[in-house]
Amino acid sequence: MLKLSHYINTSYNLLTAVFNVLLKNFRIMGILRNWSYCIAFLCFSYFLSSCRAGKHVAYFQDVPDTIGYAKELTKAQYTEPKIQPNDILQVSIQTIDAQSTSALSHSAAVASEANTNNIPGYLVDKEGYIEMPLVGRVQVAGMTTSEARNAIRDKAHKFYVEPVVNVKYANFTITVLGDVSQPGKKVINNEKVSVIDAIGLAGDLSPTGRRENVMLIHEEGGKQVFVRFNLNSSAIFQSPYFYLHPGDIVYVEPNKAKSRTVTTDTSKDRYITLTASLLSIAIAMLSLLRN
Repeated sequence: MLKLSHYINTSYNLLTAVFNVLLKNFRIMGILRNWSYCIAFLCFSYFLSSCRAGKHVAYFQDVPDTIGYAKELTKAQYTEPKIQPNDILQVSIQTIDAQSTSALSHSAAVASEANTNNIPGYLVDKEGYIEMPLVGRVQVAGMTTSEARNAIRDKAHKFYVEPVVNVKYANFTITVLGDVSQPGKKVINNEKVSVIDAIGLAGDLSPTGRRENVMLIHEEGGKQVFVRFNLNSSAIFQSPYFYLHPGDIVYVEPNKAKSRTVTTDTSKDRYITLTASLLSIAIAMLSLLRN
């Protein structure tokens, strides 16, 4: 607080000295005549800074805004995510035998209660197996949900009449962090989810979010992969990382202006801005009067 008071006093003394020089060397009426030029100059500068700040807000700026024009892109190929250890799967088996179907539903409920993650479904163990009543252990790690469904159905054929098997993720979640409206972990009901979908689930980016520098953190082959996207360009649709996988993290970095308000003393920053503005006015007046 003492440093801030010292800074204010120093700024005040500096400004007083500048204006004293103006009063001694130039006519007051001349200063008043040129105030309109100073105000116009400041307004124009503010207008330019506002335009620059809004330049990166719009998405996909490389797409022409001509009505009736369609820009075509080859979209990134979607690949189904692979089941990994510690994933939780919802598995349902239905048969033409009503009694068997009822027993299967009861068994699934018991398995869900035994799941320590409190998420209904079957937990994939460290070896890549799930344990199902009567069907037994089924290896599913490294498979897509479609492949896991076929593997479970092949085993279920031995015990049930014409079983119909459905498999889906119970814990397909992604995390969206940073400068968005609603950051946090998002539960996905559909396996086919993109970066754009994730941003939509988070309520879109804040106006101060850097659309040209959105980061994706993705685990691949036991390693963390960091990928950056530019939402100002439609080229994002062609990225091999456009579609997300369970556990992916999307991070939106705030721009420098917002970062500065969080990491610095905002009251001091206001005084610095005020002092700089007053000095700019004084310098502008000096230049105009000398001419």
